[in-house]
Amino acid sequence: MDVAVKAPSKEALGELEFEVKEEMRKIRKLRPTEDDNFSINKLDTLVGAFNNVMGVVHLVGLLVTSISLFVGGVGVMNIMFVSVTERTREIGICKSIGAKPHSILLQFLFESASICLLGGLIGILVASILTAVINKLLLPASVSFPILFIAVVVSISVGVLAGLVPAIRGSRLNPIEALRYE
Repeated sequence: MDVAVKAPSKEALGELEFEVKEEMRKIRKLRPTEDDNFSINKLDTLVGAFNNVMGVVHLVGLLVTSISLFVGGVGVMNIMFVSVTERTREIGICKSIGAKPHSILLQFLFESASICLLGGLIGILVASILTAVINKLLLPASVSFPILFIAVVVSISVGVLAGLVPAIRGSRLNPIEALRYE
């Protein structure tokens, strides 16, 4: 049997809990020496438990997101290393006609950041669709502009960081060696 009782104010909560406990003991015919064979659940206890669960969910979400960003960054770094290797002759030609290492570095960083930005935008699209589904089926949910902005900035940052080492490697290639590369 469940009984719901609402206190008129927070101040009255302690007294009301005592009264409910006494009434339940009378209803269940418990002697003063007997332990309670019922429980009283207060909303703040349930809210605390819910907040603890949500804290764990947020922590797990942060962990999964961090791992995903790291793995994605490593993947983009590998793609950029392959790109630098495949375009070694192109880099050699560019350098032989006067391209500065700085411009080659920026080209590869831009490509890397663009790849990650595209991935971030796809992620935002998927998150928006999932939010709409959750909103219709379960709980009210929304995606805020500051979170979207942070997602775009993080995506670009991961792209720049992941492309930095391959871009530096490509910008430091010796044009003569690069032109001989097959």
